[in-house]
Amino acid sequence: MRFRFLVFIYLFALAVEIFANLGQNIQVEYFSKPALMPLLILYFAVNAKNAGGVIYAMLGALVFSWFGDVLLLADKQFKSLFIFGLIAFLAAHLCFIVYFLKIRKLNGAPKLPNKLGFVALAAYTISLLVVVVPNAPALAVPVAIYALALSTMVATSLAAFDFNEKTYWKLCLAGTFLFMVSDSILAVNRFVAPVALAPLFIMLTYGLAQLLIVEGSLRNLKDLQ
Repeated sequence: MRFRFLVFIYLFALAVEIFANLGQNIQVEYFSKPALMPLLILYFAVNAKNAGGVIYAMLGALVFSWFGDVLLLADKQFKSLFIFGLIAFLAAHLCFIVYFLKIRKLNGAPKLPNKLGFVALAAYTISLLVVVVPNAPALAVPVAIYALALSTMVATSLAAFDFNEKTYWKLCLAGTFLFMVSDSILAVNRFVAPVALAPLFIMLTYGLAQLLIVEGSLRNLKDLQ
């Protein structure tokens, strides 16, 4: 991969963001958090520029994720922006869904993998909604829609690869599952009860999720060329 140094800069920015978040240093966060997605966008764009139209769905997901990051950061001071951050990440998940559906066709993925995985995913999503929605009645519908999009994103990543070939699917699946973990911690911490070291776990899982999805996708696209 070209411009590999961007990954190390990204990891450094993620570490800065985590410590600034833990220390509630909003001034540092105004630099560290908005820097994350542009680094991944540049890294992905440089390495996937010859991969065809499928890359635009991934770039869209990263751009909307950046909007979500900025809006949720601003929500810490100005409040009332959470719903807009939720909408931005909803759009990001829709782009991820389009990407994984397109990459499934390009990969020529066979029949769906073990259906137990999809059943477990559905059960987890329903359980999370049962816990969160009663504590957020005003946002019940948006939260439910977001949870459906998130679980669909994970489901499409499960269906996008031939598990008997290559290994890059492990990176993408690990990334989508970590994304779900991050959003689950955020939802429980915000609406249900405080989670110990929530800022650490939310940003660590989210930051690694985005990086793993991008890295796995780049290896997949390179293999298709």
